[in-house]
Amino acid sequence: MRPLWLAATLVVALAGALRGAQAETAEADVALVLAVDVSGSVDDRRFKLQREGIAAALESDDFAAVLSGGGNQTIEIAVVEWAEEQSVVVPWTIIRGREDLLAVTDRLRHAARSWLHVRTDPNGGIAAADRLFASKPLPAIRQVIDVSGDGRQNSGDMATAASRDEAVARGTIINGLPITSGAEPDVDTWYRDNVIGGPGAFLIVADGYDAFADAFRKKLTLEVAGLAPGAPPATCDALTPSQQAQGGPKKPALPVVTPLT
Repeated sequence: MRPLWLAATLVVALAGALRGAQAETAEADVALVLAVDVSGSVDDRRFKLQREGIAAALESDDFAAVLSGGGNQTIEIAVVEWAEEQSVVVPWTIIRGREDLLAVTDRLRHAARSWLHVRTDPNGGIAAADRLFASKPLPAIRQVIDVSGDGRQNSGDMATAASRDEAVARGTIINGLPITSGAEPDVDTWYRDNVIGGPGAFLIVADGYDAFADAFRKKLTLEVAGLAPGAPPATCDALTPSQQAQGGPKKPALPVVTPLT
């Protein structure tokens, strides 16, 4: 795993350096929504590990390299927390450099936890994240939802796979970061079958909350670079209408990295 994400970082950084400085663009390389589980299984310690892990990933040199290596050197990002309900913690923010990233991480570190609900509804998290794309400030080459959590659905009025399929049919890629700890150590299998979808969609599994920060950094780097473990970049044009309606290619074609070491 390490050679892949390191190679992605180096390649996009070199591409950005060769292009040199360029004017601010009216298009983003990717519109990214981070959809984060804050249900009852996420106690205060785990919540803090998640928040700090996300902030540290955004501030990392790896992430800065893929940002500067993009064709437009611009992304847009929003953060949604979900349980039985959903809340936007960080609204759409255009990121072109370190100062923009620091504004996002400062807001993320100081925002209060949305709530403490017991039950888990990733369906609602995906639907809320997908709705945000209608209000993104810039058109984007790709739109991606990054779903992280430690449990399968036990609440909600719609199956998670159905929300996944609807989002993918609209051109969204959904990647997953299941956290295999607590009462559901096999949650990665459930995420593979019900959460991820779209061209090049993938999982990176965190083996417990202490591994979350490293897993999230590597996953974020690959997402913004437009890469997936074991698969080339792709766009929704690569899918037939029937594949889009079914959540992307057949499940065996979706690469999975499990677990991180």
